[in-house]
Amino acid sequence: MIDPFTTQISFLIFEAVFCLLTALVYSLSRDPLRIRKAVLLAASISCGLMLWCEYLFYVYNGSKSRVDVIIMHIVNAAVYYLIALLAQLYSMIVALRLFGRYDFRRDMPCRKRFITVVVIVSVAVILVTVSQFNGMYYYFNADNVYRRGPFYWLAAALPMFAVFLMASVIIENRKSISLSQQLILISYLVLPICGEIIQIFHYGTSMMNICVGLAVLLVFFENVVHKERELVKASRTEARTGLANEHGYVEWLNAMKGNPDLKDYAAVFFDLRKFSDINRIYGVENGNRILTSFGNILNSQIKKDEILGRQYGNKFIAIVRKNNLDSLLGVLKGVEVPFSDITTGRENHVSVSAHAGVYSIDRTDLDGEDILVFGGHALSTAKSRDNEDVVWLTQELIDAIAERKKLESDIQAGLKNGEFRPYYQPKVNARTGKLCGAEALSRWHHNGEVIYPDGYISVMEANDAVCQMDFCILKAVCEDISEWLRSGISVPKVSVNFSRRNLTDSKLAAHIDEVVTSAGIPKNLIEIEVTESSDEFTIGVLGRFVESLHKLGYKVSIDDFGNASSSLTLLREVPFDTLKIDKGFVDHDNAKDITILTYIIKMAHDIHLDIVAEGVEQKAQIDILSSLGVDVIQGFYFDRPLSKEAMTERLKAPEYTL
Repeated sequence: MIDPFTTQISFLIFEAVFCLLTALVYSLSRDPLRIRKAVLLAASISCGLMLWCEYLFYVYNGSKSRVDVIIMHIVNAAVYYLIALLAQLYSMIVALRLFGRYDFRRDMPCRKRFITVVVIVSVAVILVTVSQFNGMYYYFNADNVYRRGPFYWLAAALPMFAVFLMASVIIENRKSISLSQQLILISYLVLPICGEIIQIFHYGTSMMNICVGLAVLLVFFENVVHKERELVKASRTEARTGLANEHGYVEWLNAMKGNPDLKDYAAVFFDLRKFSDINRIYGVENGNRILTSFGNILNSQIKKDEILGRQYGNKFIAIVRKNNLDSLLGVLKGVEVPFSDITTGRENHVSVSAHAGVYSIDRTDLDGEDILVFGGHALSTAKSRDNEDVVWLTQELIDAIAERKKLESDIQAGLKNGEFRPYYQPKVNARTGKLCGAEALSRWHHNGEVIYPDGYISVMEANDAVCQMDFCILKAVCEDISEWLRSGISVPKVSVNFSRRNLTDSKLAAHIDEVVTSAGIPKNLIEIEVTESSDEFTIGVLGRFVESLHKLGYKVSIDDFGNASSSLTLLREVPFDTLKIDKGFVDHDNAKDITILTYIIKMAHDIHLDIVAEGVEQKAQIDILSSLGVDVIQGFYFDRPLSKEAMTERLKAPEYTL
């Protein structure tokens, strides 16, 4: 039969070894919160050493050799010191688990209680040190046998008081962690108390220390489970706001597929109005704080059986029960969002509202991705309607989605099959009436008809197919020019449009040059034309692209000048060669437009830019533009965009009647 003493010694050895092994596991593991890894590692090592010293106490207790006496004094002092240290480490574990941080800054939750624990632990360490000289906690008799001192109870009471304080913190903030985590952390209080009670009545046992070791091991096992849950949660969570990411809410929707309750929900897609203005006024870092604070406000509206996620940027999605929809939409109409200003350190507020697209889910057979498509289309429609804050998905919109999907598929097939071809609109010298250039415009030959850009450009720009088309048109233009040159036809400069979406390619200029060079045509016959109206990329990116083209030997024109607010900045920062005046100025002949046009033309001449006026349809417009100093005219007055065959004939007869 195994006696109780042997059982106790076995527990001490087992727990000591296990704690040190857990310390090894902690040291080899990765934890994004470094301080948490350090604290858990320190707790396991401290507990392992404390239990090992407790074991050595029983081995050397009563031994009188000089070495054994020294060992007894060392291991006993170590046990008392390590118990105090474990109380401190426990408070740090609690703080990190509840709040994800441990510090004494003013905004630290329960700050005073954490400071009090430090004070208690410091006092405990001091008293252990004093006890080495006056025996207030313990002493050794002449036979080197351990005896309790008059204030032995204080050695246990001080660390336990610190643990009680932490228990109050856990209870106060219990909603921030799961019930299992609460129980594990509280075990650090309950188990040592139970062990201490047993130890009071059974002198000579180490039940309190054994229970402390058991509590540390429970924390280890809970941490393993917690880290696994954190990994799963991280894969479904957007890092900046803590809301669900696309994987998270799509998984949630797919889990609901086929469930009749899915029809009780609505999918709300929304993005913040003019968030770029907020970033510009307050800075990007403050903008991120505003997004997080806004997410927290919305989260307070979300029930346990609903989900809120962030797609990207300032775009969000919420899947809420229909009876909770009005409450959420009320917040989206406008809410004051508080944030701590990183530049001033002060609390600030900003008013935030959103566009929203709503899909009232009416089917249970949809995949999560399909619901995202429906809601996203409703949001796009909402953003295109200035007078509507919320757009509900209707059958008309659903039909439009299906039509758009088919159009996207047809466009991709058209690009693959060479259905997009260049049509050439001549440019004419305003003084001589002679053909002096052309602009290549895309046309889609599909199912026996010619489709104009209005029927496909917006779709192409939404999925970047426009970049493929730009290069298709450039390649076709180069092939046409090469054929004309081989036929002995004189060819003027042809301008080819490139959407600014191409600027995502850092080697765009080189790729353009590769196409032109492969065709074997002179570079001076190709001009690259970019529009002024898009602001998707910074002026700096555009400027570097234009400079790269210049180095390769190409001219660059700016299209639609005067159609957006950044025109003058563009002219200052980007070295264009040609300025194309927006059709809006040509269409109107009122005094105000003429005055503005006069100054635009004068400015262009002064900074040595060539000028092209497009959209000209009447002889009177030509007379006005010529009198103002415009050199080149483009428009229906001379010719509509011509097919390759028609352009071939025009190149052979390049004279127009003014």
